[in-house]
Amino acid sequence: MKNITKLYARALAEVISKKPASAQEVSAWQSNFVKILVKAGLENKVKEILDLTEDLVLAKQGNSKITIETARKILVSQKKMIEKFVNKGDVVKEKISPELIAGVKITINGSKQFDASMLNKLNNIL
Repeated sequence: MKNITKLYARALAEVISKKPASAQEVSAWQSNFVKILVKAGLENKVKEILDLTEDLVLAKQGNSKITIETARKILVSQKKMIEKFVNKGDVVKEKISPELIAGVKITINGSKQFDASMLNKLNNIL
């Protein structure tokens, strides 16, 4: 089933990447795409397909998806510091995970990871 979600994500990424579209065209694409997924019985995979599509489109554009995970909300001063390391066009998502206790965990494109969280340090002690 994982391959079918990648196939749909690639198809949608191709359509999105071809040419700039009007808001009306994008709306029609979304509607038709959802109809296709429902017809194929994949409505429960929409989020996964859209996430994969976003990754593919960003990669094609030379951009990254960066997830900043912290135990508490990021302060404005911290956001400004992070912006210095992010390229224009990159998508930055913030995630609050209290189980990290303190520190930060940064994931780039779902694979590269920098984990300076207290949870990681405690796990490495044991």
